[in-house]
Amino acid sequence: MIQGRVGILSAHRTGRGTVVVRGVAHVEEVRKDRPAIVVTELPFMVNKSRWIEANRRSGSDKKLEGISDIRDESDRTGMRW
Repeated sequence: MIQGRVGILSAHRTGRGTVVVRGVAHVEEVRKDRPAIVVTELPFMVNKSRWIEANRRSGSDKKLEGISDIRDESDRTGMRW
């Protein structure tokens, strides 16, 4: 997802600009007491395996609280983890 309009307008007018992009995620209920954040899209130039490993380390270092498991459920039809 592209965030903001200023960078796009600047790039269109001057040929230079910064465009901020973000991934796409939503929350699913796995069980009644356990929600899951499901990421379906990553920004361009983000390596999926490095991103997963960085989040896994943040969870084990207790920088991010409440993470119990990180799984890569991607297949040939799309990304999901």
